[in-house]
Amino acid sequence: MIGLLTVGLSDLNLRVLIPYFPVLGWGALRTLEISALAIALSFPLGLVGALMRLSDNRFARSIATVYVETVRNIPLLVVLYILFLVLPLYGIPINALTAGVLGLAINSTAFTIEIFRAGFVAIPPGQYEAARSLGLHRLQILRLAIVPQVFRIVLPTLGNQIVSVVLGSAQASIIGVGELTYETQSIGSSTFRYFEVFTIAALFYIACVQVISLLWRFLTGRAAHAPLGT
Repeated sequence: MIGLLTVGLSDLNLRVLIPYFPVLGWGALRTLEISALAIALSFPLGLVGALMRLSDNRFARSIATVYVETVRNIPLLVVLYILFLVLPLYGIPINALTAGVLGLAINSTAFTIEIFRAGFVAIPPGQYEAARSLGLHRLQILRLAIVPQVFRIVLPTLGNQIVSVVLGSAQASIIGVGELTYETQSIGSSTFRYFEVFTIAALFYIACVQVISLLWRFLTGRAAHAPLGT
């Protein structure tokens, strides 16, 4: 293994990929685009799903539980294939980009539901009782007292989920979404410089994860010292 790595490094020539840098750049932007859209969908749905899992309504609780237990036990790749290959057979056409975003969102929502649920469970029952004693109704209790505390509790874990979505977006290349991994494979097959092009892709993912981690630590620190309601 070490010998192969040494040979690869000695043969490394990034200059041959200079003409392809714009394509790699657009692929990186598409990676960020589908990841951001999936996160924008899954986080609100995750909050709603967590409330359903904790609801006194048995039907709502059952729907959320079945969703979580089903999706968390199905590989993301299978979800993508169902959306892109199976749904059109039943008259529901869907393009690769939409399937990629929805697949990531469906997968992320199942995990985000559990993240938010853990946050709600961590709130002491006395918080609800104190809010009710002030005459607040259920929605006001959630909006003003409970949800802000839940976000503080789960914020670090949500950062990990964002990283998982960004890295998981590479699987969308299987159905033809032109994100970074897809473009990397295409360039590698035409230039046969797989070592160089996948090195660039790996460096992008590493840099992206590090930036997300730094930003999330900053936000977590700010949230920890901010008064509730701000």
